[in-house]
Amino acid sequence: MADAHAAEDALVVTQETRSYVRLMDDLLHGVEPAEQELRRLCALRGIRPGAPLAIVVAKPLRVNGGHVDREVTLRSLARLLEQVLSPTIFGALIDVKDSQVTAIVCSDRDTSRSLVPALRRAGFAKCATNGQSAGVGISMDVAEVARLPDALEEAQIAIEFATAKQPLMQFSDIHLPDLLVRRADQIAVRLIPAWARQLDSAKDRRSRDLIRTMRVFADCNFNVKHTARQLGVHTNTVYFRLNRMKKISSTDPRTYAGASAILTALRLLAIHTHAGES
Repeated sequence: MADAHAAEDALVVTQETRSYVRLMDDLLHGVEPAEQELRRLCALRGIRPGAPLAIVVAKPLRVNGGHVDREVTLRSLARLLEQVLSPTIFGALIDVKDSQVTAIVCSDRDTSRSLVPALRRAGFAKCATNGQSAGVGISMDVAEVARLPDALEEAQIAIEFATAKQPLMQFSDIHLPDLLVRRADQIAVRLIPAWARQLDSAKDRRSRDLIRTMRVFADCNFNVKHTARQLGVHTNTVYFRLNRMKKISSTDPRTYAGASAILTALRLLAIHTHAGES
């Protein structure tokens, strides 16, 4: 009799697991659950009709070449998300799929915004200290299941911007220019001018100084004195480097249009060309 009960319990668990996986798959494809069993699972997990929905994706980041046991880390991340997403505040469906943890989350309001402090308190936003870190991407809220595929794409884009220094990223916090540069296609990459490729490939100190000066100059709102202070050099050195950049690129870096063109070319090169080499 005990064996029969154990077999029946195992069958129930298997059936519920299959239903759970099917429910997650349907929702992530924007399909409302039609079967009673799937709707029951939604209710049990606190996914309520009309509540704002958001997607969270999490996966391990490799830091300083450290070894990561991916499967173990993913299961740990899933368990941690279960603990963090209190059922008194959030409804959640969590699954490990496609080498990442994916969670469909809802709350009474501002789900995406509410997730951030909850995840921060659990340590998801901490910098890596032991060679390992978890990247987390959070979508914006959507009002209906049909929009969940869009939310999933937003969360996956957000996690592309996660780093060891900033492992928790909200899609709404991504700067539009950064997104456009990172998501540029190969046609845009081909527009990187020859001077930028030559400057980057030189690898000498003068070239590195020119690139760094341009970035600091932009960060300092085109203020030469502030740039010199940040770099620890004389203002004449900054002027010399800006003039050198103008000669190399045939573009004036002291104008907004010129600085934007130069920095965009360098960022495209750094993200796409170097990523292809790694």
